[in-house]
This record gives sequence, structure tokens and C-alpha cells, in this order.
Amino acid sequence: MSGANGEVDARALAAAVRAHAGGVPLHSRLEGTLRGLIQDGHISTGSILPGELELAAQLGVSRHTVRHALGVLTNEGLLRRERGRGTTVVSRTPPAVIERSLSTFYAFAWETRARGATQHSRILDRAILAADATFAERLTVSPGAEVERIVRVRVADEDPLVLETAYLPRQLSSALDTATLERESLYDELERHWGLRVTGARESIRPIVLSRATARLLRATTGAPAFSVERTTWSDRGPIEWQESIVRGDRYLYSVELPRRT
Repeated sequence: MSGANGEVDARALAAAVRAHAGGVPLHSRLEGTLRGLIQDGHISTGSILPGELELAAQLGVSRHTVRHALGVLTNEGLLRRERGRGTTVVSRTPPAVIERSLSTFYAFAWETRARGATQHSRILDRAILAADATFAERLTVSPGAEVERIVRVRVADEDPLVLETAYLPRQLSSALDTATLERESLYDELERHWGLRVTGARESIRPIVLSRATARLLRATTGAPAFSVERTTWSDRGPIEWQESIVRGDRYLYSVELPRRT
């Protein structure tokens, strides 16, 4: 169905959708037809789908209907939607969901390497701030003390999964150069440089949906499900980090063991 230039013909795709049995909403038929064509190889990886307006015109539906269907497949990891580039088929099979256990301490770099994947980070921002009352309490520093904010996109095998904003006392973060933050575990480097030992963390997790800006950074769809994870991390010398992460909800599953006390 893909043409010589890698573009999918809108008329052919619309005809395939109409050929499916009725009785289900059209966006579901478009979604199901596209998924089947991609997984069967009739639309190859790298193909460019018709624009929303063109496909909506061929199907006789609203642009919103088309956008909804494409959004579902984007969240599944089959498509990638980029402003100015359109919608591209990136995979024939949805990427695996990552199970993250809450029964033990974890770090993105550690769990990614344990899966055999390659991890790195894209640094979006580093800024020195004066601790307000909230951060002074969270990090056990004096009000007005220097705190560094580090914003990173955490990537596994070129797949952006987490937008992470960490706050650390400046006296600790001063040992972390940008090159190190791009390729190494922050916790490993703090332990190595300062001789401290990371002992644990407390997290709170709540469901959210992705804003447009965050979705663009994570190559996801605006409004897609995600987790907001707030973490305070302690070492044997006290709290060393407060962090807020936005985690892709289509790629992560949180689990915890619940032993019964006898």
C-alpha cells in the first residue's frame, strides 16, 4: 500500500477501512485497519501516512475522528507524529511494557542496563536556585542555600521514556558535569565522588495526562496517560535529592509485592 516515495495512498487506505465490516465506530475501524496493515507488513516501517485532513476527506469524517485513531496507534508505539513531518510508521509491533517494581530501590540507568538496553540522557536545563522554604525542608538545607535544578529526558535505546526534574544541594551537584549526567547514573556518581551511600527513597505516584510540550519531548501524544512520580532520595548523610518525573504511561507498569503479616 506504500508508494515508491514511502507515502501511503489516502484513497487506498480509505477503501481498506470501508471494506471492514460495519457496526463499530469509524475511528475504531480506522484504528483496527491500520494496525492490521502495519502488523501484516502491508504498510511498511518508515511509511508516511496521509495527512489528517486528506484522510478525513476520503473517509467523510471529521479530522477529530482521524486524530483519535492515529493517537491510539501512536500511544501503542506503532506510529510517530511530529509537527512538520506528519505521521510515520515506526514499528510493526508495540514496544514492550516495562514492569517497574516498587518493592526495592531503583534507578533509571540501573534498570535500563539490567534489561540489556542502552541508556543516556538529554540535558534540557541546569540552573542554580535559592532554596525556598519547601526545598529547604525537603533537602534539609538552610533557606536561601544554593540548590541545583537538573532537567533531563531519560532515553533507552533511542526511546524517550521519562522527563525528569531533579533538585540537589549545590554542594553535591557541583561534582556532576554535563557529560557525566548524559551517560551515567546520578546516584553512582554521587557515591563515587562524595563517598556517601544512597540508602533509599520515598515516592508518591499519581496518574496524569501529557501536556503538548511534554508529549513532544517524549514522542507521545498530547493527552496520553502518564505517571507523575515525586521522589525524595536519602543517603547515609541525609536527603540528597527531590525529584519529579513524568513517566510514559504506555510504556510502564508499576507493581509491588504485598506480603501478609502473620
